[in-house]
Amino acid sequence: MARRKLQQERVLGPYPDNHGGWKLIHVDRGGAKSTKVFATEAEAERAVKALRRELGLLSGKMLDQALDDYEQYMQQEKGNEPKSATETMRRLRRFFPDQNLLLSEVDQGDAHGYYDAMRKWVKPNGQPISVDYHRNTLAEARSFFKWCLVKKKWREKNPFDGVEGVGKRKHGKEQLRIDEARKWLAKAIEFADAGDDGGIAAMVALLLGTRASEVVSRVARDVDDAGKLFWIPDAKTNAGRRTVQIPKLLRPYLLELADGKQPGDLLFGYHCPDWVGDWVRRICTAAELPIVTAHGMRGLTRRSRWKLGSRPTWWRRPSGTSRSRRPRRATPSQRPSSGRVRTRC
Repeated sequence: MARRKLQQERVLGPYPDNHGGWKLIHVDRGGAKSTKVFATEAEAERAVKALRRELGLLSGKMLDQALDDYEQYMQQEKGNEPKSATETMRRLRRFFPDQNLLLSEVDQGDAHGYYDAMRKWVKPNGQPISVDYHRNTLAEARSFFKWCLVKKKWREKNPFDGVEGVGKRKHGKEQLRIDEARKWLAKAIEFADAGDDGGIAAMVALLLGTRASEVVSRVARDVDDAGKLFWIPDAKTNAGRRTVQIPKLLRPYLLELADGKQPGDLLFGYHCPDWVGDWVRRICTAAELPIVTAHGMRGLTRRSRWKLGSRPTWWRRPSGTSRSRRPRRATPSQRPSSGRVRTRC
């Protein structure tokens, strides 16, 4: 009797079972088959992966190693800003909760599961994450696996190709109207004259059209030419590297902040970007105006310049106000009872 030729061991499935479950089939080297049944498809998928790994049928790049390589690629080859690459990797590593997997183990069912789980995330304040946040992260995960597929040849197909984003994106931020901006500016000046640096930072976001991250990262030497120029040498994009003219209204405040500091000292001291947004909202509340974001202020400035020309008139000092000398570097105990806005980074 001829001996049966040995073949490669295989794990097949999962397949629907006649009784409503899901089954996998293990074929050993002699061709003998054994079947295991599971209640759900997800349980069967996990069992297939575990058995394939146990039998040594899987090989290739580990997910955590691939993520490390992708970070290096973004910074060294693609040319992403270090801060942008770091933030992308932070989201991706949170998106993939179990990184002790082979890339070949991540299938379309996993991709759907990762995205569905992410949509249930909440912020520290208990609010759900935004549609833009989870759709952007999904796009980043798709780009990562596309890189694994096209650039590195570690995959035969992209498991995220069939995963569609859920929800409608927001287009644009809520903005104040010009009359409201005048009222907001008058209230911001009150805070600035009372010695609150946050009022100045919020005015920078409005009058110069800067991002919150650009405001808090400025150093004393970035206020240049006797307070006429505001340098932004590093920004989110290459196009964001620029020099902005400082309106006369804002010059004395920025010059006083820079006075006495070393050239490389932070203009506002150490703060998170959220600090600027907190002050924008605080001024909105104090002026009894709709609540907007710091980025909404940036949008208002850009729109006004486009509509009204390069020097919008509404940002002049409101009538009926005159700048009194700010308390020079007032300490917290000397500040008004309004106190500081506390921001958790």
